[in-house]
Amino acid sequence: MAAGSVNFAKDAEAKSVRIPSLPGRRHGDGASVDVDSDGYKAGFDAASREFMAQLEEQEAWHEDFTKKTGDMLAEMDARYRSECLALIARLFAAAAPTLARRSSLADIMQLIEERVVQGKSDLILRAHPTLVAHLPDKESRILSSSPEVTLIRDETCAPATVDAKWKNGGLFHDPDGLIEEVLRALEGETAAQEETGDE
Repeated sequence: MAAGSVNFAKDAEAKSVRIPSLPGRRHGDGASVDVDSDGYKAGFDAASREFMAQLEEQEAWHEDFTKKTGDMLAEMDARYRSECLALIARLFAAAAPTLARRSSLADIMQLIEERVVQGKSDLILRAHPTLVAHLPDKESRILSSSPEVTLIRDETCAPATVDAKWKNGGLFHDPDGLIEEVLRALEGETAAQEETGDE
């Protein structure tokens, strides 16, 4: 071969990519692909576009999944808060009459002790008959045996209201009104949570 001649076989082999041999194939028998050929470039570009399209599709699916998951969690949180508030309101409404009665009875017993037993002062008490009926025996005996105490059983009073008057002061205890305010606040908060969950 002349010194200035070109070895086209070696040049073509330098521009080719050897495909790995399949199992059982002897080394050197593998087919090669010309990476500079138009067909190879066109196939590579098509494969690249397909890969990018699939990647964009996966990213869009992931974004949609993330948004739907976030919306679902927000809805679950709003529903949970609403249900908890509703449960609290029901429990409070069920327990409130007993709590109110105990609070009012404690006030009556304290007034009897401070104003009648210790202070020797006249005391006028106005309360609902059902509340008076729950007074402990000791306080009931003091009420019935003390001329300083005037007890008015008033059915127009709220079940737990205590209206007390003595020489230098008075007390109006209305736990029923406080209970109604708490229940209204709970109902308003529950309604607000339900509206938030529906948005």
